[in-house]
Amino acid sequence: MSQQTADRKANSYSNNQAASTNPLAISEAIWQLPGQYIKVLCRPSAQTFREEMDKASWGIVCVQFYALIVISITLSYLAHIIPSSALHIISNFSTGSIKPFAFLPSPDNGIAFVLGSFLIGLSTAYLFSKLWRGQGRFLAHAYSLLLCTVPLVTISGALLLIPTPGSLVVLLTSLIFIVFVYRMVLHACVIMGVHGLSAGEATLIVLIIPMLIIGLAMLGLIIIVVLFPIIVIGGEALGWILEVIISIDWLPKKGKTDARPDQE
Repeated sequence: MSQQTADRKANSYSNNQAASTNPLAISEAIWQLPGQYIKVLCRPSAQTFREEMDKASWGIVCVQFYALIVISITLSYLAHIIPSSALHIISNFSTGSIKPFAFLPSPDNGIAFVLGSFLIGLSTAYLFSKLWRGQGRFLAHAYSLLLCTVPLVTISGALLLIPTPGSLVVLLTSLIFIVFVYRMVLHACVIMGVHGLSAGEATLIVLIIPMLIIGLAMLGLIIIVVLFPIIVIGGEALGWILEVIISIDWLPKKGKTDARPDQE
């Protein structure tokens, strides 16, 4: 009986979502974007995204995604040519010969981080939302996530352009991290609003599962980094031992005998 009730609620939610779909003309949608950005940032809730997701269309999704690419490229290159910017300092931070924040040549690392985190976050969140029987559409999920990603990425990038002395880099980095966490909170609200899931399920999808994936990836990377030199060194050592064994004359050569004292 409870299963039938849950299925009935799910179907009702899906039907209501489909019925409310009323995308705007592309020009009008672009004109309304600034107000929508302010609304989702200042009123973070599932209800806010329920009110906005019915305006989703592939046209405005593409416009926002292209804007995200342009903003990421522009901010990354500006930070690259401003030596005193916080992003430039963070990208060049090193511990010995290792640069933990420069996995790609600057400014490509910043662009890859922004676009990669968005695409990976969107795909994994939508997949696991569907596994939890979420009723939302991919279009609505992508549109709603872009509404909070574009302004927050712009704010973070602008902060990272600020010329920052070494002592204030940690403070500014902490502020950027808070903005990133707020972006995750808004993504949880997106999942609740678009897919009709609970706060606990949305938190698990947005925070816990990506952390587990990243943790497993880092563990695999550490294993590769640690084991590969051991395998290489072990192989070289084994080869050296075999060469030594082969070079030893285990049997005396024919035609050579020890000289006797009486023959001298």
